[in-house]
Amino acid sequence: MTAETQAALSLRGVRKSFGPVIAVAGIDLDIAAGKICGLIGPNGSGKSTLFDCCTGLVRPTAGQVLAGTTDITGWEMARIAREERLLRSFQKAVVFRALTAEENLILAGQMTAFRSLAATFSLGPLAHRRVQALRARAGELLERVGLAHMRHSKAGEMSFGQQKLLQFASMLMPEPRTILLDEPFAGINPVLIERIVENIRAVNREQGVTFVIVEHNIDVLSDLSHRLVVLSRGSILADGNPEDVIRDPRVVEAYLAG
Repeated sequence: MTAETQAALSLRGVRKSFGPVIAVAGIDLDIAAGKICGLIGPNGSGKSTLFDCCTGLVRPTAGQVLAGTTDITGWEMARIAREERLLRSFQKAVVFRALTAEENLILAGQMTAFRSLAATFSLGPLAHRRVQALRARAGELLERVGLAHMRHSKAGEMSFGQQKLLQFASMLMPEPRTILLDEPFAGINPVLIERIVENIRAVNREQGVTFVIVEHNIDVLSDLSHRLVVLSRGSILADGNPEDVIRDPRVVEAYLAG
């Protein structure tokens, strides 16, 4: 990381063990702000656990996680999202099935914008104006991801791919700095994959949002990413330009040929 390039997310000796099992084995990594970084590796290599450590779902056994220059090690997920605008997705689309697409986005905006339930659900002219502002932003984001026609449809009536698009739009509601995506292309058709790819590129280009993406679709991820990091047995095996990384004999042996 050069002086000219600020890190959006930094890991310093991050280690996570579950009893005798070492899931993450002391990783040092800097993710440059405004870049798209792909993260690959065989099953059990520590990818999702690393995401968990970065976003407060679990506390690292050792090491530090920094968002910019702020040490967020051990912070709760809600605080990380609210104060540092660092959000993550999960392999399964997390949506409120009984709510409409618009309501899902409004709720996502409220959960990160307001510090308490009282503030979120307060009544009066100020609260009304806040909800109206969130509704306007929700409409813009639904248009962006191609779901404007489903604005008033229940999330539970959407396909799995549409739910993943809705989840992505929800993550954009609080104007994030960094987004960690866990297998965003898994289980969806090529048309929706391309739509998500286009949206990631556009948000990265237009708003400078940093992305770290765990994905098994190597072809799509290597084309999308500025940088590719490979994990194996909880450690970094390779790191660099995607074209070079996927040709690395160690990567072929540990991942692609497996």
